Amino acid sequence: MRSTRRSTAALGTATALTLLITSCGGGSSSESAPDVAAPSLAGSDELDELIAAAQEENCLTLYGVPDEAALSTLTDAFTAEYDIPVSVVRLVSADLTQRFSTEAEAGAVAADVVLLTHSPFYADAYSRGWLTPMDQAEIPAFPGEFPEGYTADDGRTPIVQLVPTSMVYNPGLVEEAPESWEAYADPAFAGELLFAEPTSSPANVSFWQLMRDTYGDDFLEAVAANGPSWYNSAVPATQAVAAGEGSLGFPGVTPIVANLQSAGAPVELAQLSPTTGPEIAVGLAADSPCGDAGRLFANYVLSEEGNTYLNELTGDISPFADTADDFVRPTPVPDAQAQEIRQLLGAP
Repeated sequence: MRSTRRSTAALGTATALTLLITSCGGGSSSESAPDVAAPSLAGSDELDELIAAAQEENCLTLYGVPDEAALSTLTDAFTAEYDIPVSVVRLVSADLTQRFSTEAEAGAVAADVVLLTHSPFYADAYSRGWLTPMDQAEIPAFPGEFPEGYTADDGRTPIVQLVPTSMVYNPGLVEEAPESWEAYADPAFAGELLFAEPTSSPANVSFWQLMRDTYGDDFLEAVAANGPSWYNSAVPATQAVAAGEGSLGFPGVTPIVANLQSAGAPVELAQLSPTTGPEIAVGLAADSPCGDAGRLFANYVLSEEGNTYLNELTGDISPFADTADDFVRPTPVPDAQAQEIRQLLGAP
């Protein structure tokens, strides 16, 4: 249930907080990554040969979308393990895809390896010769013991991170964390829902399709009856929840919430089931400057030890984890169904 309304003074505080967190933006968190022990991978003749070749190159450039602090900690651990320096470029998926594509079209690829949200970009990059399919890259850890079912593009693209969608809420306005997605349809939250538009990203529309499959059309119509406010992305929606403009938001994205929390904003995540969300894949740039080092890094995040470490740093789900079964892998939603979802939710 929702708590009582705040005082006028509290509303003033929320307005000031809105100005503060807007200045923070919606990028990666400036907080330190969790204190997790870095792994040390068991050796083999094949891996030893790859290590030697990568150390001879002595360079690696990673393009990635995970949290900046997590990428820094991950690459520091990789450098400590293999004595290979790493340059990191961290951008959101759309910007990173555009940058890589522009460089590839110009024949000036800078990245050796990418950690990028899976999208049609991967299949297109294979067809253009920009990426080397992982199943052809002779990676010691792949396919090996990598979990079956966590690849895309006919086995060419391993999925290394499952990024679960969460519910975001303001703990000052909600007496206790919601325990079900059905809270969105609870009349107690009428006028209190702050959502990113349902078709603003493939992950968002996949989530609402999952909700439709799980709870039915009546659930989406009940959500619409609560009068959600709609935003063009997760960033302004989450900022609005933190500023007290509503109690519950969608989607809850860990780096965005962590960034706001670091500014002192009252915002939390509720991890609910079932869930779905974006998947982050690892890709190898073809003919890259330091290709062997790229292969070694791919091996690192495809091993059970390295993959578990990566996901512990980011707070996401490893394909090796038991909890991976709680994550429903997203599938494309046809345009006609996406429009039905918009109408059922009353989205503009």
